[in-house]
Amino acid sequence: MPLLPAGGKGQLRHYIDQELIYPEACLASGTEGKVVIAFKTSEKGQVELIRFFQKLSPLCDQEAMRIFRMIEWHPATKLGIPIADSGMFEIEFNIKKYKRLCKKRGYSGHFYPFEPRDTSGIVYNYRNLETAPHPIFTNDKINLAAFIAANLQYPDAAIKQNLSGVVKIGFIVEPHGRPSNIQILNSLGAGCNEEAIRIARLIKWMPGTVNHMAVRTRMSISINFNLEPGNDGRTVPNIRSSYGG
Repeated sequence: MPLLPAGGKGQLRHYIDQELIYPEACLASGTEGKVVIAFKTSEKGQVELIRFFQKLSPLCDQEAMRIFRMIEWHPATKLGIPIADSGMFEIEFNIKKYKRLCKKRGYSGHFYPFEPRDTSGIVYNYRNLETAPHPIFTNDKINLAAFIAANLQYPDAAIKQNLSGVVKIGFIVEPHGRPSNIQILNSLGAGCNEEAIRIARLIKWMPGTVNHMAVRTRMSISINFNLEPGNDGRTVPNIRSSYGG
């Protein structure tokens, strides 16, 4: 199995689309092209060597490297045994695509709900924080469980199969409050994994803090998909959730 980003290639594409901020000077000058980063990982998936394989401009190169350093990797395996490997990471800077992306996602820059923020890139475990992340909602009377219950759509395939169970999602809450490196830790199937990921992407967080600075925090959400008999005798969804480290 080859070296893969946490959550797979689809999650990586979504993460880049979420994270990319086109440098203002490069937008103004019409700078376009690709930045390609070559790297090597250990048998634990840790990045050990990095170099630019293809540069574009100092500011675009810097943005590509910023994004790359936030990615976690699953190591390559041979006969089921983790091994060291190498890979290539590519980001395209295209002004038209970027403007469409900004319109779709609703922002052209990151808003940080807590300042100052740590820029070391260190990922902290939930239990080692000064203050833990908590979800931010426009309605202060709603909590995470209520938000998930109101927005989650029980997949038709799971209802037809009478499928119940737990999907556990792992991710990193970034200092800007959006999740990155989303991956399935406990799978259910029949569309439940995909629906849980969709919900996770909707949630904005107040980041965790260490030494009074916003930091990257490793988190997880467990969503319990339950089908129970309703008042009319038909099966209805009953969704419960929890979060933590």
